Amino acid sequence: MSNGSDSQPSGFTRHGNNDYVVEFSESEKEVLINLVEQIIELLGERSDNNSDDPLAAMVGITSHDSPPDDEVLLRLLPNAYADQVDASEFRRYTELTLRAKKSAHAMSMRMDLKSSPDGQIEVDHESANAWLGAMNDIRLALGVRLKVQVNSHEELEILAPDDPMRGVYAVYSWLGWLQESLIQALMDDAL
Repeated sequence: MSNGSDSQPSGFTRHGNNDYVVEFSESEKEVLINLVEQIIELLGERSDNNSDDPLAAMVGITSHDSPPDDEVLLRLLPNAYADQVDASEFRRYTELTLRAKKSAHAMSMRMDLKSSPDGQIEVDHESANAWLGAMNDIRLALGVRLKVQVNSHEELEILAPDDPMRGVYAVYSWLGWLQESLIQALMDDAL
């Protein structure tokens, strides 16, 4: 995947003191919007809007104490403890907040993508961190669906050139590169 009209993709670059710029082609934007919308939808599942306890609802305590059935959601919202009782109790107190934070990151990324008609996106430091979180969640979800392991690059190499999975692996790799470019831009800012 490449950016705009440049022959070499540049990823995120620092712009000024606390801003970061990236440029996407229309197809790259569409891929990112599609993936981030899937994350938003996935995180919206199993909401706990029917709490009988108004105080619990107000402070974010959920009645859900079991891990999600979906393997992607389980990766995005893992158990915090090996002990099932401790994990269940911790989940009740933290899952709603974690879902809300992950959803906010994804919605921020989606809004930036949708509000950029030319594909150039500029984010401030706070938005850059939201992008990092959202891209990480997208990569985790893709990694689960692709069953990515340490040796997955070897599996990619033996796929036929016309295998549709090559494209999915390419998107997964591209997202990793994009994430790395944003981390590097943030690190450049800190130096």
